[in-house]
Amino acid sequence: MVIHLLRYDDFSAQSSRAVEEQLAGMFLKHRIPCTFAVVPFFCAPESLVAAGEVKLTPLPASKADVLKPLLQAGLAEIALHGFAHLALAPVRGYQEFSQRMPRDTQRQLIRRGRSHLESVFGVKVRLFVPPWNRLGSSTAAVLQEEGLLLSSGGPEATDLPLGQLPCPNLISETSCALATARRSRPGQNCVGTVLHDYDFKESNLGVSELTLAAFETELTSWKSGGAVEHRLISDAISPDRELEGQKARANLSLRKVISSSRLRRKFGSKMFGVHWDAKQAERLARLLRFIP
Repeated sequence: MVIHLLRYDDFSAQSSRAVEEQLAGMFLKHRIPCTFAVVPFFCAPESLVAAGEVKLTPLPASKADVLKPLLQAGLAEIALHGFAHLALAPVRGYQEFSQRMPRDTQRQLIRRGRSHLESVFGVKVRLFVPPWNRLGSSTAAVLQEEGLLLSSGGPEATDLPLGQLPCPNLISETSCALATARRSRPGQNCVGTVLHDYDFKESNLGVSELTLAAFETELTSWKSGGAVEHRLISDAISPDRELEGQKARANLSLRKVISSSRLRRKFGSKMFGVHWDAKQAERLARLLRFIP
């Protein structure tokens, strides 16, 4: 059985409500769960341009209403997606959550953002999704101390007993990743797909030509493909933290083996889309080492 995880990122006070209402209705109709990574405070760019001020707008209860039917049906969970999704200087590491940001500051941002989302949605927030999937090892340590799980995919948390599952695939890559996982030996192999409002034509952001109707066709094909179980990310993370750490380290090692030569990348590139069971990842790494 392949576990498929859907994660919708950047849900905020300013993200496309039209897209999100249709997606919520779609997930409810087909009984497919989705994790929503929510930005608790939105930074209005016009205030930066006009006055050089960082003006934060809290996520309003009216926007949270979009997800209430899914939450009531057990088909959604709320994840904390940063604080205001700000990057002051990402090249230098000055992000909300990085080694350059003091640990106590990160803790305060996490606590305040989590508290706001729990108040607005009336649910417990168990999962953290770092903006741009980037965080520091200090962030991972704070998450562990705060009792949060992680959906990222980087190496920063592999040395900690921290429950984690990544979502590395775009919509266009998902069918291939699911097919790759289905062909593998039995094990708890996961395929994660990340969505944004700008992935859909109806957002009117001019980034994608994919319509919501076309996505629904794709969604139903994922569900009907067989040997696939859709879960919320928090529900798919094992309570055995050492086991999750072992899996994360094995997958990181596999990625390094694949990337170590052009020939290995040619034969192993499709494996990037799957978060493998630890034994599977170790077996695939051994096989690929025979390729020069």
